[in-house]
Amino acid sequence: MNKKLNTSNIITELGLSDLPRTTQLKLLTQMTESVLKRITVEVLEKLSEEDRKEFEKIQEKGDTEAMDKFLKEKIANYEEIVEGIVADFKEEMKKTIASLKSKNI
Repeated sequence: MNKKLNTSNIITELGLSDLPRTTQLKLLTQMTESVLKRITVEVLEKLSEEDRKEFEKIQEKGDTEAMDKFLKEKIANYEEIVEGIVADFKEEMKKTIASLKSKNI
């Protein structure tokens, strides 16, 4: 689940490179948290009750590599799901930012 978001170009892609660095970092943190929540919700829905319990045990240990390995083993198209969620989120953010900029907010 700890899919690396390419944060080095997300700011540029979203047109936020003119913001102060501290604001960029704050936005990146918030966006990452949002994406991870979406990924978690999506993958938990695809796991059986037994697998969810096992995943929660792994998650409690905080071992992101073990979580990622577990999900890849249990969900056939895990990588594609994660990539789709990230892509959808970026598109949503682009539309939101464009809308805000057009309103001069």
